[in-house]
Amino acid sequence: MQKILFCITQQHIWCYVHNSYNMLWCYATFCIVENFVASKIFLCYNDKMKIEIVKMKRKTMVLKIIDSENAVLKVPSNFSQKKIDAFLQSKARWLEKTIAKMKERENLSSSFDFMNYVYLEGMPLHPTSEISLDFDCQSDEKKKKLIKKFYLSNFGRLEGLAREIAQKTGLKVKEIKPTTSVRIWGSFNSSKVMKLNWKLLILPEQLCEYVICHELCHGLFMNHKPKFWQAVEKVCPEYKSLKKQLAAYSFVLKADF
Repeated sequence: MQKILFCITQQHIWCYVHNSYNMLWCYATFCIVENFVASKIFLCYNDKMKIEIVKMKRKTMVLKIIDSENAVLKVPSNFSQKKIDAFLQSKARWLEKTIAKMKERENLSSSFDFMNYVYLEGMPLHPTSEISLDFDCQSDEKKKKLIKKFYLSNFGRLEGLAREIAQKTGLKVKEIKPTTSVRIWGSFNSSKVMKLNWKLLILPEQLCEYVICHELCHGLFMNHKPKFWQAVEKVCPEYKSLKKQLAAYSFVLKADF
């Protein structure tokens, strides 16, 4: 496998080809373009992902994946290219797996069109134009308010499911309220008031059940220590798998509607 490096300075363009069979270069050919003025390196991974390498005043290297096509690697300003290569080599397998996961999430996200359809239990229910007779004539902001109003009018579905699970498991809850958050699916306080994100209505029911079980278990343990997860597993044996599936729907929390 060949490693091709391009180094561009203000006066010269240098290029060399280096044969290498280590882990990093077995995955892809890298092309590096360095801008010495900005102290940035743009690295093309697998002909698709661009990694921006930023040299700055710090002690360690940190690699952050933005999406399946972009990443940022922050490195100490005095680190050599050899050290950067070694670090990327050590992260190659993780990088491949992370890119694959992000592509799956992006594919899932692209299958939803929140401004044109309403969803229940992971499936499109009907076009948003059926929410009201004059929906298509409204401004985008008004449409978002109507869409939110539709989901809130169906919050009773979530409350009914939560009451049913609480009765079945013997876990206590006094009050269930809807909440709007771009960060969390639910919460549970010491007064046994559960708040559930109304966007849960969009998700498959089994994921809603996991979130509800998770929050109900906070009535026993107001933390995420081992005993809490043991309690979750008791009422939701497949919680580990469901927790991973739920993470793929984080785009729903952030959706602007």
